[in-house]
Amino acid sequence: MMHLRIGGVAEWFVEPFDEQGVAATVRACAERGLALRILGGGSNVVVADAGVPGVVMHLGNLNRLQREGQRVTVGAGVTMAGLLRSTRSAGLAGLEKLTGIPAEVGGAVAMNAGTRDGETFEHIVSLTVVERGGGLRILGKEDFQPRYRNGGLGDAVVVQATFELSEDSPDAIFARFSASLQKRNTSQPVSLRSVGCVFQNPEGDAAGRLIQEAGCKTLRRNGVQVSERHANYFVNDNSGTAADFLALMDDVRDRVADAFGVELRPEVKFWGFDDR
Repeated sequence: MMHLRIGGVAEWFVEPFDEQGVAATVRACAERGLALRILGGGSNVVVADAGVPGVVMHLGNLNRLQREGQRVTVGAGVTMAGLLRSTRSAGLAGLEKLTGIPAEVGGAVAMNAGTRDGETFEHIVSLTVVERGGGLRILGKEDFQPRYRNGGLGDAVVVQATFELSEDSPDAIFARFSASLQKRNTSQPVSLRSVGCVFQNPEGDAAGRLIQEAGCKTLRRNGVQVSERHANYFVNDNSGTAADFLALMDDVRDRVADAFGVELRPEVKFWGFDDR
């Protein structure tokens, strides 16, 4: 589940069976003043070595998928890979631009995950969310305020998303899917332990380019290293710690700032750190 395989454990770990269970957990945490974090696939999270205080809630049981015409409604716990396989088989196009994103739907929506070809919110028409007080609410497209790597949903917890797609032949969709996957596999260290892109791309530029040009490629802090294949990926050789990851981030950020005057901002999320 946690792609990087570093960091400690959660104080409390909860896996609700359905949307009502999610709402009950949100209400219980609010009433007791407990911190609540939502875990999807764990592909963009760095957990502190000391672990995470409060409650971590995983939505993997929200895995229903329904199709009605060109609309597909999926639970937050459906993997993006599973969603793409289902829509491809049904001859529904549009999501193949998200090929290779190692996330569950809820996490992809929450961070508006994307590639150079597109973002998650491009085909969303409605969301069902649990609000801070524990109430369920359906949001229409007019309620969305997504931006780069942020769904703009605040404290709301996504439990279901509906996408509107277009019809195409499964073979044509598969060809685009395969091309996107091949491109990703040749340019990113997909077989190694990482959390995807570490830093957001500055406007008009690419964080990976800046990191590489600043001489940081293959830079290492103990068991964590800047990837040889893509400089905006840090990989863990199975001996790294969260402290190593943060130290390497700070080193890279300082070198890029010194070389280009650009302050890189993290794309990954930090859990259990007091100063992040």
